[in-house]
Amino acid sequence: MRARPLAVPGAFAFEANAHHDVRGELQEFFREDAFRAATRRTFRLAQVNTVVSRLGALRGISVATAGHAKYLTCTDGAVLDALVDLRTGSAAFGSWHLEHLDAERRTSLFVPPGVGHATLALADRSSVTYLLSELHRPEKFLTIDPLDADLAIEWPPEPASIVVGNSLSLVEALDRNLLPAYSA
Repeated sequence: MRARPLAVPGAFAFEANAHHDVRGELQEFFREDAFRAATRRTFRLAQVNTVVSRLGALRGISVATAGHAKYLTCTDGAVLDALVDLRTGSAAFGSWHLEHLDAERRTSLFVPPGVGHATLALADRSSVTYLLSELHRPEKFLTIDPLDADLAIEWPPEPASIVVGNSLSLVEALDRNLLPAYSA
């Protein structure tokens, strides 16, 4: 596996190793040794989820309010994933990185604690599988509006057709002191 650091500090993309034979292929989308060598940390696996989205679904910028990391890959279809540094006190606060993920290349992303991410489904029934370092507890997550003008994420010109409300603006989350703090 090849690792590549992203513009958001602590976030990485991992290129999968594929092994082909007459039966088909096997793709390695996570290897602890490659992960540790790139990130200098271990990944504790507590839960695995898969999310399936309709074409045009934009899932808001989800962020854990305490020490929760994710490692994710697109296993079917294609998505545009936005990683956003939401750690107060981070020199990169508010910065974001867009990464195209699809079932062909199977690039994986490591989302460190305090970094949020959003996905825009570029194909119908796009599936993203998440490895979670902690059990998902909805009360420990918040969602920032992925279309928030203060973040100005450069989504494709075609607007998302399915966006669910109930998300906060960046300013609201800051004013209410809900965002995680940066820790080096």
